[in-house]
Amino acid sequence: MQENRMDEIVEQLRTIIAEQLDANLRREEITLDVPLLEEGLGLDSIMVVALITLVEETFHFEFAEDELELGVMANLRTLAAFVAAKQAQNQAEPV
Repeated sequence: MQENRMDEIVEQLRTIIAEQLDANLRREEITLDVPLLEEGLGLDSIMVVALITLVEETFHFEFAEDELELGVMANLRTLAAFVAAKQAQNQAEPV
């Protein structure tokens, strides 16, 4: 079940990057381990800010200031793992 959720997150992130960012990328180009930034998919700082906003809106959480580090945005795999961890953390917190 956990793997299915991770697959869903990965697909949602691919859709965000391919269809909602102005990055001119096809879904096939966005593999799990290709770097998201300049040396890989070529996302610049403006696109990264837009990606952060779209991720927050899509997955209903906010990045804490100390979570805004390049390691989280290294590739699709690290970003998806971060999103999954944030969702699990939010579900565990009492309302």
